[in-house]
Amino acid sequence: MMRRKLNLIAALLLTSSILLVPVASAFRDVQGEDAQIVESLQDRGIIQGVTQDRFAPLGKVTGAQGVHMIVQALGLKANDGTPDSPKLPGKQGHWYDDSLAIAAEHGIKLPKGFAVNKELTREQFAYLLEQGIQATGTYPLIAMLIEVADADEVTQDYFNSIQALLLMKITDLDKAGKFHPAQTLTRMEAARWIYNAREYIDNYGNVEAPMEDEVVYSVEKVNDQINKVILQRENQPNPGFGITVTKVEFGKDQVATVYYELLSPKPGQMYPQVITTTKTETYVAANYKVKIVQEKTVGIKRLK
Repeated sequence: MMRRKLNLIAALLLTSSILLVPVASAFRDVQGEDAQIVESLQDRGIIQGVTQDRFAPLGKVTGAQGVHMIVQALGLKANDGTPDSPKLPGKQGHWYDDSLAIAAEHGIKLPKGFAVNKELTREQFAYLLEQGIQATGTYPLIAMLIEVADADEVTQDYFNSIQALLLMKITDLDKAGKFHPAQTLTRMEAARWIYNAREYIDNYGNVEAPMEDEVVYSVEKVNDQINKVILQRENQPNPGFGITVTKVEFGKDQVATVYYELLSPKPGQMYPQVITTTKTETYVAANYKVKIVQEKTVGIKRLK
């Protein structure tokens, strides 16, 4: 009986010691946090190693690989909701055809000089990735400029995309404050950026959804003939959620019907992340009562 207990204790100790041993990376050429990133992306079918046990972190990324990674990682689908886009005329059945078509459907523009077999630079991949993120929704960014020491080397068309990725903390600058825009992107850099982009979308994907809309209005006397009507859209996540008057109809029953439209943030535009009340105004004859109307049902309340 005693020997049985000793054997059981020994077995439990052995099992515990096995559980405490750190799990080795599936790829022998990536370690630590990078290994976790790579394996996480591999498990989701976003990236693969060059062999069964090598990831080649310093290897380069071609145009086709870069677009495919972005489409897969960000979950972009064809417009009909399917993972694959319908075959387009002239397509030759390359493995990357669907990803290129899906990217185009989502308005992702290819960088200048792009070729499927040509290596991507850091600024080119930043340009593609930022567009991919915006294709998943609109995200508020603090209206500030991050100083980049080698900004004079950045292609102007890609500058805003680089700034956006820096503000989102998807990538960062080196210790000298440089981005190295023209350097060829490595596989490990692409994996880190893709991983961080996916995390950003998961964490902030609902930030841009408008809060429960409530439009309120008030009437101010301008003079004996004219009143000013002020419409307010309250408690929105940023100033991009605006409101505008589309038309005013004056009825025979002495009622002025003010029609308004709710505005959404413009894609790619950076907005301060502050709770905001946006306003618009119009004018009506003083002898008219006011009624406000919007296409969709919104809580309407008159300010006292």
